[in-house]
Amino acid sequence: MVKKHNQLMLGVLRSADLAATALTWWAAFHILAPIIHPGGDYNRATWLTTSVVGLILILPVFSRMGLYEPQRIKGFWREASLIVRGVFLAWCLAYVATNLLTPERVSRAVMAAALPSWMAAALLTRAGGRWLLYAARQRGWNQRHCCIVGTGRLAQTLYHSLKKNRWTGIETQYFVTDHEHTSARPRLCGRDVLGTYQRIADIITERPVDIVFLAISAREHAAMEPLLSALSTHQVDVRVVPDTVSYHLLRHELVQFDNLPVLDITHTPLEGSNAVIKRCMDIVGAMVLLVLLSPMLAILALLVRMGSGPGPILFRQLRTSLGGTTFEMLKFRTMPVNAEAATGPVWASKDDARATPLGKFMRAWSLDELPQFWNVLMGDMSLVGPRPERPELVDRFKTKIPRYMLRHHAKAGITGWAQVNGLRGRTSLRKRVQFDMYYICNWTLGFDVQILFLTILPLGWRGISVRRRPLEADDIFELRPRVPEFVAKPQPASRG
Repeated sequence: MVKKHNQLMLGVLRSADLAATALTWWAAFHILAPIIHPGGDYNRATWLTTSVVGLILILPVFSRMGLYEPQRIKGFWREASLIVRGVFLAWCLAYVATNLLTPERVSRAVMAAALPSWMAAALLTRAGGRWLLYAARQRGWNQRHCCIVGTGRLAQTLYHSLKKNRWTGIETQYFVTDHEHTSARPRLCGRDVLGTYQRIADIITERPVDIVFLAISAREHAAMEPLLSALSTHQVDVRVVPDTVSYHLLRHELVQFDNLPVLDITHTPLEGSNAVIKRCMDIVGAMVLLVLLSPMLAILALLVRMGSGPGPILFRQLRTSLGGTTFEMLKFRTMPVNAEAATGPVWASKDDARATPLGKFMRAWSLDELPQFWNVLMGDMSLVGPRPERPELVDRFKTKIPRYMLRHHAKAGITGWAQVNGLRGRTSLRKRVQFDMYYICNWTLGFDVQILFLTILPLGWRGISVRRRPLEADDIFELRPRVPEFVAKPQPASRG
């Protein structure tokens, strides 16, 4: 719904962008140019041409980037990326146009210096505008009122997200339910609950709002078309919230394919440039650690040869990693050869009777895992990620443990978020899957560094960064990448 004050805000925003552009080019030719070329004689016509071209281009370029569309529920960093791209495009066009329109070639050094200045001015302008709007909305100005159609988990998540992100200036007035009222004045999250879906047109007429959020569950999909048809007769903004919460998968991403919106519900941050960054860290980290630990590796290899009986020093075992691919994981041998001949594939335990005395010592301190840095260097594993499992056990678990196979959307790691929270060996597999999914959904380079740091710390000191409340085994809902306030994040298992 287009309102007069919306047009006023857009007018102010366009004026601010023009002012930032004019200030940038004035500073470029009156401050930066004398510093870059002391004593230079600058053609006033060139400066005016570049400034005018920049002023003419900035509005249509920003408009093409969608920067004059409502940004109320869009974060600043998404807007910032569009601003950077828009300024770069306008700068390129201004540089070409100036060289075509003026006989004197504009200084490349001055133009190069103007680019970051222009970006900084545009970003500061938008950031300042957002700060002013946020301050105004905190005082109850520039507010929009909404209703949420639905009362399930998705609707409640949306309510808490809007409440937490007060900078949007969107205030929830009431919910609309598909159930008949069982009490005189039902309430949810401190807001009235009205109904039913069939009365949505009358409800909007009686209690007008600016925005209607359709946050109904996937099983109520049949109600979507009647709701949209009823709302088409009212001057309200209608926004559909897809029910990705019910699927309990990974992060989701909406992409456009030939004018069709496609929702990817198994998207992870470990893709594209992030995958390259993580791989670079793995290569550097593995090389450094292999060099630093080479004396210890040589001593351990000698001890295994002398104290673990006949057989190879290294134990090779097929494990599953990214995309379900298999690889040979390396470990120092801690058991006699053919230790599983009688039992078949089973999980090893801390006090496994099959382990040699040296093997028990190495397992207690995870020294048998050190050869896996070679797996990291070869690209089979990562320093941080879900621990790899044997293919035979994967086939067994994938039908028994919900969402178990989602662990393989990340490369297997030497250590992981589950391991630093005490979930090693014979511990709850469901809890381990939860922690692995939380890691995959919330991956950052800093998160990897934190896990590596916690891995090095003695077990008794790891509690400095995590709380000790036990995690409910079936509480998968909390694994969403952005967790609402009323849902707790995964917590470590009790260490007794």
